[in-house]
Amino acid sequence: MTIKHSARPSNNKSKAPRQKRPPKKITETYLHNAGLAYLQRFTASTEHFRTVMLRKIHRSCAHHTEQSHEDCLQMLQNTIEKFQDLGLLNDIAYARGMVTSMRRRGLSSKAILFKLLQKGLPEYMISDALNIIDEGNSEADLLSALRLARRKKIGPFRTMDKGEEKELGQLARAGFGYDISRKILSMTTEEAEELINSHP
Repeated sequence: MTIKHSARPSNNKSKAPRQKRPPKKITETYLHNAGLAYLQRFTASTEHFRTVMLRKIHRSCAHHTEQSHEDCLQMLQNTIEKFQDLGLLNDIAYARGMVTSMRRRGLSSKAILFKLLQKGLPEYMISDALNIIDEGNSEADLLSALRLARRKKIGPFRTMDKGEEKELGQLARAGFGYDISRKILSMTTEEAEELINSHP
């Protein structure tokens, strides 16, 4: 007796490509909800927030050609002003928060200025934030360099010899000048820890 085996269904069927949803039309309600969702996930300066929302507007207007681009821009401005009134967009608080975070990570004043300018903050606001967070400490960059050295395990905190040139390169990429970098690499662990602990 011959037993016939039924053919198994093939699992090699190619799936149809997933189609992207068309962008939604721009309304103030949509911009408010989309903007709120973004700010719940990320902190942002006003200009960075504007850039993110402008991308949504450009995509929407390219698809819904009947929309007035100028009207959409006005709706975005209204949303930004509303968020500023609610305190959801506050460039001064954002600048201070970012400076605090970057100092803890061991970034130099120069690197902080460059990064926050890219976020659309004016130079005077970044300088004010640095002065407030650093509390006028003339050794703020030196302390940041020490924090970076401790995090990267270089200089006085090295656990293995990577070579002086590599360590100088790591400090230079974080925005520290040659003088500070050389000073860091010449310090003992005890000197470095004492300086860091004196400025918690």
